[in-house]
Amino acid sequence: MKCFVNIFYLFFVFSMFFSYGNAKAQSDGGVTSGATIYCATANSGFVNLDFYTGAILRWESSIDGEITWIPILNTINQLSYTGLTQTTCFRAIVQAPGFPPDSSTVSCIEIYPPSIGGTINGAGVHCIASGSGIGTLTLTGSFGDVLFWQYSADAGGTWTTVANTTTTLNYSNIFQNRLYRAVVQSGSTCPSDTSTEASFTFDSVTVAGTITGSDTVCSGINDTLTLSGNVGAVLTWLSSIDNGNTWSLVANATTTQLYSNLIQTTWYKALVKNGTCNSDTSGFAAITIVPNPVNAGNDTTIIPGQSVQLNGTGNGTALWSPSTGLDTATIFKPTATPPTSTYYLLTVTDLQSCINKDSVLITVRLLEFGAMVSNLLTPNSDGINDTWVIEDIQKYHDSEVFIYTIYGNLVYEKKGYTNDWQGTYNGSQLPDGTYYYVLRFKDSDVINKGSLDILRGK
Repeated sequence: MKCFVNIFYLFFVFSMFFSYGNAKAQSDGGVTSGATIYCATANSGFVNLDFYTGAILRWESSIDGEITWIPILNTINQLSYTGLTQTTCFRAIVQAPGFPPDSSTVSCIEIYPPSIGGTINGAGVHCIASGSGIGTLTLTGSFGDVLFWQYSADAGGTWTTVANTTTTLNYSNIFQNRLYRAVVQSGSTCPSDTSTEASFTFDSVTVAGTITGSDTVCSGINDTLTLSGNVGAVLTWLSSIDNGNTWSLVANATTTQLYSNLIQTTWYKALVKNGTCNSDTSGFAAITIVPNPVNAGNDTTIIPGQSVQLNGTGNGTALWSPSTGLDTATIFKPTATPPTSTYYLLTVTDLQSCINKDSVLITVRLLEFGAMVSNLLTPNSDGINDTWVIEDIQKYHDSEVFIYTIYGNLVYEKKGYTNDWQGTYNGSQLPDGTYYYVLRFKDSDVINKGSLDILRGK
């Protein structure tokens, strides 16, 4: 039996040798191997060719699903690749002598882009009193499949998995700070990636706080109210001068409120708001003004030498200033005989040491000017008419004089004239001749005019 097997084997080998030696086999592209899946972040490997007949002419690659092929100059039965960024297919082109070329089977290296976790929208800040309500978190900008969602109630210390593989997650009535995130994976070979964290943050309920500083004060006093114990920011202060019936906004967003120069009782309160929670208003603080109206009386006009009684009123101790022209300065109704127009200030100090003031004007109006005006000036140092003299001019402190040439040129002017002009202009003597004067008085519409002769030889 063994002999028969050996004879059969020798016959088979002989037949095969005869066939290969005397007949040509057609091209056979063979079979490639090495197809696999990678992530685009890092990849390398080989595609092998086996069971082919003929010589390897080249390899080819395709990145558009085997529609077009790009030649690769490689004539061995192994092709290496590295750093592929997209799915790429490979094949070999084989040709036996005397036969058309044949292509091998195709092996594809499937490339998945890296996982991108994306961004979660829809959380935000809420008031603890009302909670988050009902809503939806949405994952955007991700790449890959959502493996699951997670949330953390301890600022990311530990995470609880939520079995949800969609890009949206519904939530309802959350009442504590939470973080949410999604885990995404591209393909089976790429590492997973975690989205940004969406946070639910809760503001404490607004507490308006308490205002300290209520007081009873004199009018015109400056002081400060202080808000304390508030939870939230001050939006504005409000004030009322009608015992809280109506309120006016005070542009102040701090916890202190300055008040000054109040003349009537005023209430203050603060409007506070903490984040997303409703605003709240504090209780009011009252600044009570001690009433002490002071009136110095009505303005009066008198003539020189005339007296008038001042009619001051108030509650407390009176003091008038200045005391010039008063018979006494420490009573409400003194007699005033001012030499000139005077403002009298009445200051009253009450039992609470509050000080209030008012003033009155006593105008001393001169009679219309009717005195003599000299029309001759002889400045020759003989003691006669050496200066231009206006009778009683010293009584008219508000006088104004103007001297003109016959051509209308102004050569002299002065307010409160004192009979001292000697016919000069800019320090030089004016030539003899006729000049004209104009004499005016404050609070009088009457203008006195006339001529003046300068004669130095007289």
